[in-house]
Amino acid sequence: MKVRLSLLMALAAGLAPADAQLTKSQRAEAERVPALTVPSPAEFFAAIDKAGKPDWMSFYRAPAPVIYPTRMRSALNLGALVTDGYVAVEAQDGQQVKNTGKDIIALARSLGVGEDVLMRGKSITDFADKNDWFALREELEATTNEVRRAIMAQRDQSLAVLITVGAWLRALEVGSRAAELNGEETSADLLRQRELIAFLRSEVQGSADKARDEAVVQRTETTLVAVEEQMTVPEEEKLSPERVLAIKQTAGTFVADMAAKEE
Repeated sequence: MKVRLSLLMALAAGLAPADAQLTKSQRAEAERVPALTVPSPAEFFAAIDKAGKPDWMSFYRAPAPVIYPTRMRSALNLGALVTDGYVAVEAQDGQQVKNTGKDIIALARSLGVGEDVLMRGKSITDFADKNDWFALREELEATTNEVRRAIMAQRDQSLAVLITVGAWLRALEVGSRAAELNGEETSADLLRQRELIAFLRSEVQGSADKARDEAVVQRTETTLVAVEEQMTVPEEEKLSPERVLAIKQTAGTFVADMAAKEE
């Protein structure tokens, strides 16, 4: 059976903001950032694992910096780091999960989130020591949503969107590499996430921030447009190896460039 994640599935399975923790005005801002309803890359990776059982450790990347010149780049890299955490969980590599968790907390701290979020770093370490992979997936997702809620409470809704964008572009880089190595149509078909990418692109375009980094926003929008085009084929057609490679290169180049240390 063909396995696909669609935006409708994402909305049905998503997480809603904790309204009780926000004021009326903050809820109004939060309602403009439905990125919280997007499924986590963990769901995507679970489907990839069923399709081909990849060597998850082969998708690790070199450690990225945890200090960036703008908050928008920090948000994108935080999202990518969370996805790295999910990769380490799929690899059942407790030490890598702990290393990634420390970097996630460091980047979250740079965005000014509260101590409640920072305390989750200890939970990640504890679950990694116990090899509790299910709990780790849930803890990574909870940590990400706590960071998003804290950022939205600061009225930085554009950053909450970019965390999700960073997470999914890194996930697509990993997923397209897995499909490339697997060579199976089912693996490639999992990359058909056009509705999700279009949704994220519209959120980036609709968000506003006084500290907006126009170069980063423009690059993000351009990348999302390119990825959406690369994964768009008629329903009856399969994604070709050339399109899979293009998705990997576009998403991977963006993730690498956003993570690159400033000269």
